[in-house]
Amino acid sequence: MELRHLRYFVAVADHGGISHAAERLRIAQPAVSRQIRDLEAELGVDLLLREGRRVVLTDAGRAFSNRARAILAASTKAADEARRIDKGEAGHLRIGLLESASWAGHMPQALSRYARAYPNVRLDVRPMGSVDQIDALLADELDAAFVYRQDNLVEDTLNILSLRVDDVVLAASTDLDFDKDGPLDLDDIDGLPVVAFPRRVAPAYHDALFGALAHIGFDPLVVQEAENETTILSLVSAGVGCAFVNSANMARPPKQVQFRRVAGLSVPIEFLFVTGKTPGKLTERLRNVVADIDA
Repeated sequence: MELRHLRYFVAVADHGGISHAAERLRIAQPAVSRQIRDLEAELGVDLLLREGRRVVLTDAGRAFSNRARAILAASTKAADEARRIDKGEAGHLRIGLLESASWAGHMPQALSRYARAYPNVRLDVRPMGSVDQIDALLADELDAAFVYRQDNLVEDTLNILSLRVDDVVLAASTDLDFDKDGPLDLDDIDGLPVVAFPRRVAPAYHDALFGALAHIGFDPLVVQEAENETTILSLVSAGVGCAFVNSANMARPPKQVQFRRVAGLSVPIEFLFVTGKTPGKLTERLRNVVADIDA
């Protein structure tokens, strides 16, 4: 049984006769009759009752016509979807979301623009840290990633688009009064308890941050660790300690947290959009959207 058998049968059922169906299909009448006979022979049932030049559906024919219409509609839908996917207009895109950079800038703007431009593409956005996103991308578990540069970024096998460079700032409870404006000095922060993240979360960034702190003479007293900056800022807000966090967090300051620059402290953090070396059409279109954003 092939789709043409179903098309011919549905045409006959719709137009009440083989001659009318043949005319609508622009096919010779004997060809339509032969296809219907072949279909009935394969099924082992009569689908049509011939009454002169007219045909009437049998009970089996009415039931079969309903199923045949659904199959034809599904095949048409499948073909249309395949064409849209081939053109990069539909499908499924798996994107890593870095929470600390999701409030402003390239990431939210790109996802918003892409969703409006390609409403038939389903965006599967997965909150993950930078290291985990890169590993997932290399394992073909993500199509695209928004990350900060890490040690596991294999440039030979990935397509990398540099977006911006962020830095680090001190996050402190608003209850803490530094009694000055502008950047803080070592004397202002010396002895403050610190909430930090474990080295395993982002080894390269961890080493760069603690190296920069040592360079300005600050020896952090780490009182608690947390694996993401959302939790870290919650602990800062609760007065557990201060923290050195990505400056991207300044786009969404918690009510009980203040952000302050520290004189001499700089840990440049490169924010990237990363895909596989040969991205598909959907991913390539997202990359174009990201590249067009001036954030």
